Amino acid sequence: MAENAARLAALGPHGIDLNFGCPAKVVNRHGGGAKLLEEPEVVAAIVRAVRRAVPADMPVSAKMRLGYMDDARAVENAVAIAESGASELVVHARTKAQAYTPPAYWDRIADIRAAVNIPVIANGEIWTVADAQACMAESGCTSVMLGRGAVVDPGLALAIRGTAGGSTQAVTWVTLLPLMADFWHIVCTQLDPKKRAGRLKQWLNFLRRRFPEAEVAYQALRTARDKDVDVWLAAELQRHGVIAHPDVFLSTPQALAA
Repeated sequence: MAENAARLAALGPHGIDLNFGCPAKVVNRHGGGAKLLEEPEVVAAIVRAVRRAVPADMPVSAKMRLGYMDDARAVENAVAIAESGASELVVHARTKAQAYTPPAYWDRIADIRAAVNIPVIANGEIWTVADAQACMAESGCTSVMLGRGAVVDPGLALAIRGTAGGSTQAVTWVTLLPLMADFWHIVCTQLDPKKRAGRLKQWLNFLRRRFPEAEVAYQALRTARDKDVDVWLAAELQRHGVIAHPDVFLSTPQALAA
């Protein structure tokens, strides 16, 4: 970990982040991610080694869950991270065993905040502005980290910060469409053809929790292939008067003429 951190630091990132929260079985099976929370001394050793391996002025942050099977060692792990040199800690307020099942236990983050002297950021089950406000109230944190909530509503961070002009929805379907076109272009230029349509449908599946238009799109594209997505996206852009240059946004520019 230290060796890799040093190599990454040489590329000039804003910081190095360590993830002690991943619940994936393939990661945990090899002793990584949230599984490490069963061994706070190993967590401490990793943070210390990484901290020593990168420039002193480069932030080293960490993310953790409340624990692996239970939260009995949540504070112990947080203290291990803080005292080993981390400059910031994000806490996903669930254990690995709790996965992504609601609720998130934001009040347990308050216990962690009281035990460490570094900034603590709350994470977990934040889908709306109201969720963010409740999370900050229960955890005592002044900052939150968004995960799936930002995939469902790409404007959620702006809304939470109060920069959405008084609205709780900073991004509308129309303002989202150019981003979707850009995403589709990236997918089509970087992924195997068999996986392209699935990636857009995966995002639409999240978006339909927030946007009624995404529900309509998801149903229309459930069995779609690449060319079907191109035609749908071109038509949707045109219907809403959104300008998107074909060389930038679409995998097959001919779709604009369809």
